[in-house]
Amino acid sequence: MKILLLTTITALAIMLAPPQSKAHHSVFAAFDINKSVTIAGVITDVWFKSPHIRIFVDVTQPDGKITEWNTHGHNPTALRRRGWVRDTLEIGEKVTMSGDPTYDGSPKMFIRTIIRADGSILENKVGR
Repeated sequence: MKILLLTTITALAIMLAPPQSKAHHSVFAAFDINKSVTIAGVITDVWFKSPHIRIFVDVTQPDGKITEWNTHGHNPTALRRRGWVRDTLEIGEKVTMSGDPTYDGSPKMFIRTIIRADGSILENKVGR
């Protein structure tokens, strides 16, 4: 009976553990911190949720084609400590962003700074 109980508890623990134990990668694994890229465009969506915030930006290329950039920031908790909230950036807002590009050249970046249309600057930093 004890073996059945222990087996059942162990099985339940294994089945319930994966959501809490998802692996998380370093920013350095996906983004090249030795390079920088700057884009200017219009925000189309903002995801202010863990593990990283995401800001989607439509960038108009010189030929008129629009490229959607999927930009990533730190986690919402760290950014809240710096004054960011869910509505800090709005859909339709024009921004210029600088950050670290991906290794594969896809339209993604890890945000370092965001310059808003009014000239104010948001920094994607943790700590002080």
